[in-house]
Formats: sequence, C-alpha cells, structure tokens
Amino acid sequence: MFKKFTDQLSLLNSVSLNELEAVSLLNRMDCKYTLRGEDLLKIIPCLIENYNVLEINGVRVFSYENNYFDTPDLQFFRDHHNGYVNRIKVRSRKYVESDLCFFEIKKKEKVDRTNKHREELPDMISAIDEARRSVIQDYTRKDISEVNLILKNNFSRVTLVNHHFTERVTIDMNLHFIDNQNDIKFGKIAIIEVKQSKNTHSSPLTNSLKDHHIRSQSISKYIYGVISLYPTVKKNNFMPILRTIHKLQQ
Repeated sequence: MFKKFTDQLSLLNSVSLNELEAVSLLNRMDCKYTLRGEDLLKIIPCLIENYNVLEINGVRVFSYENNYFDTPDLQFFRDHHNGYVNRIKVRSRKYVESDLCFFEIKKKEKVDRTNKHREELPDMISAIDEARRSVIQDYTRKDISEVNLILKNNFSRVTLVNHHFTERVTIDMNLHFIDNQNDIKFGKIAIIEVKQSKNTHSSPLTNSLKDHHIRSQSISKYIYGVISLYPTVKKNNFMPILRTIHKLQQ
C-alpha cells in the first residue's frame, strides 16, 4: 500500500538527526490529517519542493513501538473524549532502528498547543513505578492513584522538516494496535501531523492537502487504539472522525 510513496522519498534531500533537533518543537502547534495511503502520492511534488526527509544510516522509513498507559477507568481517554483542555497522554516509546527509548507525557494546553515531558530510558517500560506516577500527577489536576499499560501500538514513520527549519511533519503508516485479547491492523490509512512552534507562517503541505480536499481532523493514535480495542467505550464525540477513518479503510 505504501511502497509507491516510500520509493518516492529518494527524490527528497535528506536531513540528519542532529539537524532535525534544531526544530524539536516540544512546545508546539499541531494539525493532523487522516487520509488513504494512496493519497500520499498527491503530496510528493509539494514535499520535493519544500521539505527534507530525515535519514539515518541510509534509512528513511523508521519503526516505532509505543506502550500507552492510562488509569483503570481510562481517565486520560475520557478527558480527551469530553474535551478537557488540560488533558494528558502517557506512553513509553522505542525508536527501533536506533534502539532509543523514552518515557513521555504529552499535555494539551489551551486549544492547539501541546507541551511534552520526555525522559530517556535504557529500555522500554511496560509498568509505571511510583516515581513516574508522581511525575504524571504533576501534569494533571486530577487525582491519579494508579496508572497501567492499556495497549501497545506499532507503526512506520517518515519525518520531514521544511527548508526554513520552522516546521516538522510526520507521516505514520502501517498502524497496529495490540492488547491482551486483540490484534488489529489498519493498513490502508496514513496520519499526517504538521507541527509548528507558531502558527504565523503558511505551510506548503497544509496548503497542498487543502488543494486536494483533505481537511484536518484531530484524533490521536492512542484514542483510536482505545476505540478499536475497547468497542464498548463511550465514543460519541469521536463519531465524525471515526466514520471518516472507517470510510478510508474500506
């Protein structure tokens, strides 16, 4: 599904990881798009003209593994569903090719701004100890007494940066969600996320997506994973984007 797109990445100039770190954007504005994998070919001309692609040791498509954590009653998921502004998301992430692992807390602030806590780890964790639970508590006003592993998520990612180093773009493919009972793959859709420190300059990619009638729709991989693996969970407020994703997946 994605090979035609990833083969075209050879047409882009590369950027190193050290160069990319200049635009890490731990505090940023995000805009997400969900589209069919085949539609990625439509944005290739825009990417060639305006973006460089991350390359490490000749690799341009990278594998990610995530462990997502939540309270037993899915407080973090419910905060997102209910539109709580200061909501958080907690995960452990492994960058497979580089064998780097991190513990991360992403906090949504205001409407479109995200702040991230990041701690490098020797190994990917699947349980939250008391010290990290305390860090999580510092990021939320709600009482967090217990945090557990809820689901695992794997995917492939391409990372780009614009020529001015003011914007990062990630393109996620081959989404795969796993828990103790289910193993679900979404092989037909891709998620694009455009990340900017300030929303004061035009983005060539968002303009290109608009030209192709692809509109932004905000949903995180964790949220979609919970909905996919926990079919009885309340999801009324996510129905518009879920209908779109189901249509794209057909």
